[in-house]
Amino acid sequence: MASLIRGSWGGVGCWGRAGSRLEAALFPAGRCLRLQVAEIGSTSSGDKDPGNKREVLRTSVAIVGGGPTGVTLSLLLSSFGIRNVVLERKARVSNHPQAHFINTRTMEIFRQIGRLEERVRAKSPPMSEWRSFRYCEGVLGHTFGKIDHFEEYEGEESRDLSPTVVAHLSQNRLLPLMHEELEKCPSSTFLWGEEFLGLAPARDGVRMTTRSCRGEDRIVEADYLVGADGAHSLVREAVGIQMKGDGHMQSIMNVHFTSRALASSLKSEASEAMLYFVYNPSVVGVIVAHSIETGDFVAQIPFFPPVESVSKYTEEHCSNLLLSAIRRKVDLEIHNIKPWTMSALVADDFRRDRVFLAGDSAHLFPPAGGFGMNTGVQDAHNLAWKIAYVLRGSACPSILHTYSRERRKIAIKNTCLSIANFEETVKVARAFGLDPGLASGVLKVISQATKISPLQQPLERFGESLLTLGKLQTSSLSPLRPFQQMYLQGLLTQERSLRLLYPEEDIGFCYEDPDIEWSGSKFPKWPKARRSNFSPKIRTGCRFPHLELRLHCNAGAATLPQQDGVSIIDLIGEHKGSFLMLVLANSGRGKEFRSAVRDLQEESQFAVTTVFVNSNPGGAMEPGELLVDADLSHLEPQSDVAIVLRPDGHVARIFKLPIDLSSECLQRELLSLGLKPREKEHRNFEL
Repeated sequence: MASLIRGSWGGVGCWGRAGSRLEAALFPAGRCLRLQVAEIGSTSSGDKDPGNKREVLRTSVAIVGGGPTGVTLSLLLSSFGIRNVVLERKARVSNHPQAHFINTRTMEIFRQIGRLEERVRAKSPPMSEWRSFRYCEGVLGHTFGKIDHFEEYEGEESRDLSPTVVAHLSQNRLLPLMHEELEKCPSSTFLWGEEFLGLAPARDGVRMTTRSCRGEDRIVEADYLVGADGAHSLVREAVGIQMKGDGHMQSIMNVHFTSRALASSLKSEASEAMLYFVYNPSVVGVIVAHSIETGDFVAQIPFFPPVESVSKYTEEHCSNLLLSAIRRKVDLEIHNIKPWTMSALVADDFRRDRVFLAGDSAHLFPPAGGFGMNTGVQDAHNLAWKIAYVLRGSACPSILHTYSRERRKIAIKNTCLSIANFEETVKVARAFGLDPGLASGVLKVISQATKISPLQQPLERFGESLLTLGKLQTSSLSPLRPFQQMYLQGLLTQERSLRLLYPEEDIGFCYEDPDIEWSGSKFPKWPKARRSNFSPKIRTGCRFPHLELRLHCNAGAATLPQQDGVSIIDLIGEHKGSFLMLVLANSGRGKEFRSAVRDLQEESQFAVTTVFVNSNPGGAMEPGELLVDADLSHLEPQSDVAIVLRPDGHVARIFKLPIDLSSECLQRELLSLGLKPREKEHRNFEL
């Protein structure tokens, strides 16, 4: 027993922060646990401590962290029938809005979770309220310029990209919808107020300890553990995985406030926007309109410690800053004031043995572009099916190695893009003579000098004076105003400012793209041009492009039309219990391919479904076969190919027909993808 308890990962003690003191308290000498295979039970300690009883929870997957990433993972695992437990430190959903932009790929994932996508779209404010960014002296003041992000994405071309659209719904409004879906999932358990204390490797899984809000300790045993516990992840610390990059790009003061009066004025003056970039002599910052309907806003105001202290940002001071940013006296209520550090960090690895990292515990981006929450949800989408397939015996454990390789590649790319986006916002600030980097450098020198006690107060006052003088350059009375306006207009009209929609990075990312070379310190420049006309392609590693299908089903010996307008994105979700093999070939080749697949399935049961696209091989469709019609005209011509799709919709392999159409050849290819034959009684793994 001691050898299991005292194990470690990466040289860090297996009990993380709690250390040996907690280990000794929870596992006294000579103690032996009788773990229950059932969901929850109690176990007594050893003979030396017969009165000490502790609840034991046994599950397939334990998830630490109940934010969007953790809840998405729980919902997806439950859809595979995999028992899982989510442990959330907080006692309830936070009222702070946090992340709010939901991109296309995340909405496609939500389509696989009950009615979540539908309900998110219904709850999201009208697009007229958030389609623009405004650059202004004040939210209700003079506007220097406006960017409408949807002008080029509202035509027929955008509808060819996906069956769904982006949404704007703050995390505090999204999570209750996700929890309502979670309540319908018998395989998922969600524990509020449950704090992670530490973990240790076990013989066939992990063992961790938690403490409830009532102070009761619990032991959780799981086959796999996923740390989705945010920027200060205790799971990441416990397994000794390091984060690399820039941990302090900028200090921000977040001020959450509501104002019905402001919302009413924005509507009546047709000045709605998602973001208001405010530049005036009193305040420089961003106002995020989380919901104009309810008057819910967050102000993000740069501040510069130690020259500026957190204690300076009292409710009265923040109220004055908000009124200066709005440029009109309105009633408002401040709910909370929180400092936040903007970072650009990626974990060295997203996996350590049976422990995985996802979401902010694995990567932290600047918010410019809205990739943080979306990348976390997509981490969960990549990981859920792999864990489910391994636990259900449909794939080899080696398939789990691909999670870190694939998702870390995307995290590094999204970090580089987010940094580039942040630099776009800095260009606008420079139009007014403001340079956050220069200001930080000067104030860093001043802060070093303030360590000399007699100089502290005068230097802090000098630093604040520099900040005030810098903001004076944004005054409408500045002689430079005409030149500032001209330069700013150039940035906005030449599409060199921050944008909202990134279709190529959103739904066109590819797991087979070359890695971005990164030493682990400074991130490289984003290598792509500012704008590109995205055309989805059928490539190994990419999400298969959206297609509208006419789906046929079996009725005895007949094949009857069933439904028009089914997206292949949804078909993949409905058949996530198997890989799809799309056959794009003439009837003769399709018939040969079907014969090889049927021979293979007679010999060894693989989790595959064959989909014949515009190619009727004749005869009745058997279980594990589908017949569809589709318009392929907007894609690159493909003929005589078989395309293997993973349960997350990414292309795993493309066969050029004719290949050696033998069951042995197909078996070798499927084994190379990590699939393994199943017992015949598990053949119907469709969910």
